[in-house]
Amino acid sequence: MSPRARDLVFPAAVGALLIATSLLPACGGGSDASSAAPPVTSVPPSVSTAPPAVLQAKEADTPVDPTIVTADNTFGLNLLNTLVAGNAGQNTAISPISVAMTLQILYNGAAGTTQTTMAQTLQLGDLSVSQLNSDNAALLGALLDPDPHVNLTIANSLWVPLSTNTVSPAFTSTDQTYYGAEIGDVAGAPANVNAWVSAQTNGLITDLLPPGNYVTVLANTVYFKGQWTTQFAPSQTISAAFTLADGTQIAVPTMQQSNSFPYLQGANFQAVSLPYGSGRLSMLIVLPDTGVDPGAFVATIAPATIDSWEAQMTMSATINLSLPRFTATFATNLIPALTTLGMGDAFIADENGFPGIFPNFYVNVAEHKTYVQVDESGTVAAAATGVGETSAMPLSVNLQVNHPFFYAIRDNQTGELLFVGVLMNPSAG
Repeated sequence: MSPRARDLVFPAAVGALLIATSLLPACGGGSDASSAAPPVTSVPPSVSTAPPAVLQAKEADTPVDPTIVTADNTFGLNLLNTLVAGNAGQNTAISPISVAMTLQILYNGAAGTTQTTMAQTLQLGDLSVSQLNSDNAALLGALLDPDPHVNLTIANSLWVPLSTNTVSPAFTSTDQTYYGAEIGDVAGAPANVNAWVSAQTNGLITDLLPPGNYVTVLANTVYFKGQWTTQFAPSQTISAAFTLADGTQIAVPTMQQSNSFPYLQGANFQAVSLPYGSGRLSMLIVLPDTGVDPGAFVATIAPATIDSWEAQMTMSATINLSLPRFTATFATNLIPALTTLGMGDAFIADENGFPGIFPNFYVNVAEHKTYVQVDESGTVAAAATGVGETSAMPLSVNLQVNHPFFYAIRDNQTGELLFVGVLMNPSAG
């Protein structure tokens, strides 16, 4: 295999991206994850090590441009829908912010047709490259230390041949200044990259990059661990039936509680928002009615749909909630899905594709891995969205999440979707 054979590896969620681009999202929550997750401190490492542009944005309370949030969320939901369509009957979960940010960093080096198709796929509209980087710095600043009961860390790294580095100094500087990228030696890849990813995700993702001869690697990780504002009592967890898409019923551990939560009864779904900590971040759970195809339902979800659902939700007097306890993992090569979404030029050898990185650079490895764990104490999970009409709020609502559903972890301040997913089988792992 020639050195170019693994030019760019990109995994989504918690991961890495660039010539050997890998990107992955990782979350730690729940009984197992809570024992492994790093403790929440008054000054998280992500704050003390944040790049100047990000710290300045946070200190100045720089408003987050809604354009970048809409772009990330639209791209993320398009990607989820594409992956769900090719992964029928299986659990699917991604981190929209992880995949989008990794590709947006890569976009700094693109030119010509490659740049045009990437902008279209990433929903960047009229955003200039400089505005894109400034917007991301403001977004990262807004997400620093969001809640004392939530650990959210976003990290980037760039791996180059330090002895004979040909990567553009301007590209490297941008990655460091706006995204806080650590610089490493690609000569040790994939072992050293995988070790970095494992450390950043607290051991939840350990083998992002497959064996190969890497030229350059751009990596991004997202780690999330949040405690429910109102936790489920483990003593109330029971074994209950969950109906799969094919009608088969399986018994799964099911958490239960009765409490007041933001709730929406739609035309063909029910939705509930479960807050973490002080409530800035939450998990949106959208349960299609029995008989509604989950894939077709997810295909109708857009950022405006989620925003509409959130705006229409009202506090119920009581929700008798049953929710399966689950751990879901997802791994995929993103190149087919990204090609379907229109940025196939990035994966074709073309000396003019990424001149801002170095001549002849292109992407030929794009890996995505996600880990989602939900239990009585908290969650590490995906994102959910839906659209529907409100109805009169009853005094008591029974919400049994007992068949495939859509879920999302969302920052309610910016509207950014951190994780989104479709759970088809809680016992699939």
